[in-house]
Amino acid sequence: MKKIINLTNKYIVTATPLILFTLITSVYLSICVNGGKIINLLISFVLLFLMTAAFLAGWFNMLKIAVEKSDDDDEPNSLIKSFTPGVGEYFLPCTGAILISIIISLILLTITTVIGMHTIGNPQISADAFSNALKDTESLKQFLSGLSSEQLVKISMWNILFLGTTYINWFLVMFYMPAMFFESKNPFIAFFKSLKRLFSKKIIKNIGIFLLISCIYFIISILSALFAQNAILTFIITLINFYFICATALGIFYYYNQTFIQHQIGQNVDTYI
Repeated sequence: MKKIINLTNKYIVTATPLILFTLITSVYLSICVNGGKIINLLISFVLLFLMTAAFLAGWFNMLKIAVEKSDDDDEPNSLIKSFTPGVGEYFLPCTGAILISIIISLILLTITTVIGMHTIGNPQISADAFSNALKDTESLKQFLSGLSSEQLVKISMWNILFLGTTYINWFLVMFYMPAMFFESKNPFIAFFKSLKRLFSKKIIKNIGIFLLISCIYFIISILSALFAQNAILTFIITLINFYFICATALGIFYYYNQTFIQHQIGQNVDTYI
């Protein structure tokens, strides 16, 4: 933890592309979503998809270089220069990785829905009523008050089921980007390599790291919800959230490099000698 915090503080410049991308996408979505034809919305989301792939390519390349030269880098702010080369080198692999991640998510979602329908059952709630309930707090209260106890139990169980699926999905792709940036630019090969590393002899440690990240994220989410009405505290929590994302990404890249890449290099050198 101390190493990761020091690494994040040293390369705090990694937060700059993340913050700028978040601001740009927020403005972009607010403009595109309000009105417009379906074809225009489709084009807008395709452009957003490509923007996301370009951002991930440049940002993760920064993280890779930060991890590799962390001990002998006297100019950490110069790391920002590696963003553009990363976009050129990893744009297509990241595009493929996003598509594969979406497919994995859809497969897990389908399996979860089938399991839920057979074990929990249909809560008999119309999609329109549920969509209207999400507009504001009062609408949600009225919606929930009109449900029976059996429906409320089923909704709670569905929430738990989908939450568990979400965490399984995150766990499966935890090493996907490090595998691509450290081992193979082929998104298919990188995914299977990441699964090999994930379910290796280090599986217990990998699960522990994932649980630690999940717990910290859960705490930040609770604080964000509690202080949503306070502008100053919301701003502070937002900064903490950006710091947490950078620290998590750097930490996963550092752990992957130290545990699997450098360790493998050491083994190969010993074998050769």
